[in-house]
Amino acid sequence: MARAISSKATSSTAAPGLTSRLPGVGSLIGIARHYWLAVQHEHIPLIGAVAVGLLLIGAGTIYVLEVREGQESFPSLGEALWFGIVTMTTVGYGDFTPHTGIGRILAAALMLSGMTMMSLFTATLASLMVANKIRRDRKQEVIERMNDHVLVCGWNQHAERVLEGLFAVPGEQVVLVNEMPVSAMSEVLLRYHDPDISYTHGDPAHEAVLNRAHAERARAAIVLADASRGVPSDERTTLVTLALKSLKGSIKVTAEALDTKSEAHLRRAGADEIVITGEFNSFLLSSAATVPGISDVVRGVLSRSGAGLRSAPIPAEYAGRTFGELFHALHSRRGFLTLAIVTEKTGLSLDDLLTDDYSLVDKFIKQQFNEAGMDFLRFEQGGIRVLVNPSDDHVISAGDTAIGIPRAT
Repeated sequence: MARAISSKATSSTAAPGLTSRLPGVGSLIGIARHYWLAVQHEHIPLIGAVAVGLLLIGAGTIYVLEVREGQESFPSLGEALWFGIVTMTTVGYGDFTPHTGIGRILAAALMLSGMTMMSLFTATLASLMVANKIRRDRKQEVIERMNDHVLVCGWNQHAERVLEGLFAVPGEQVVLVNEMPVSAMSEVLLRYHDPDISYTHGDPAHEAVLNRAHAERARAAIVLADASRGVPSDERTTLVTLALKSLKGSIKVTAEALDTKSEAHLRRAGADEIVITGEFNSFLLSSAATVPGISDVVRGVLSRSGAGLRSAPIPAEYAGRTFGELFHALHSRRGFLTLAIVTEKTGLSLDDLLTDDYSLVDKFIKQQFNEAGMDFLRFEQGGIRVLVNPSDDHVISAGDTAIGIPRAT
């Protein structure tokens, strides 16, 4: 179990075996799956079902009529079905022809219906491909207009649960940035069918790719342990974090780490929050054996359905007042059980300390810091202080946020 992200297997990762040895096969399968999902949206299977129904009814009726009239036009029902197929898809080969008047009328009807169905099928498929192209262009246009959006960099088995959490907030704008096959990401976009989600293909560690996703205008970024290249690693997560912070120092970066040893490196890279996959597994397993029910409580608190953890804005009039007063007010008014107070402080960068005219002295100071490699002045990195169950006399500051559990309904 991760600190904040639950796992859910997805079908985006290629299966081992033949497709891993033949990458082209995997790509073809992905493209086929993508178009099958799109085809379902355009009701093409319904068109196919109607065509098959017309074929069976028309060919079967012709066969029965010909046999009843004593004609030997079709030696068997199978030959009649073959006649129906070639009549609907072409104009017939002439190897089998009905001899009765009604049979010929039905054959003409089959021919016309086949032409209609084929025209409808090809037109729908063509419009589908054009619509996909227009949709991709519009998605890029949507990204061009986005501000204060959230970037989701990388892709793994946790990604779709992350999206579910993000879209639980109404109006949240999300841009996916990863190297997964376009067909796989198209499936995700089709499943969500949300105008507030877009996709940029490429390596999120490259600034050019992040520029296409307009990272400089993003509010926050979630950096997943990327599995698109095979085995995920914390080194790539660190590189992506560095790239994001170099483009926009104030962007809030939440990074997923696979190893606790990587936390220090991610902190130095500028990650504001770090989620370590499986960090609490041992605690939950041991607690489940020694304290029955605690794992269910944790699962309920972290669940998005029901009374899970939520944040609540603190009314402005409670700035400067005590936590005890705030606790009783939120609980009595809203039934909100406050568990912690979060204080976010904005850090100072070296540029903030330099004068406005940016003199030669300022330039020299900045050059010396850069040459010394002092990373702690590299980014405008704020600090987050979390007080769990603070004392009743703790003083609330302006801008603080309450974290707790809403009353169960």
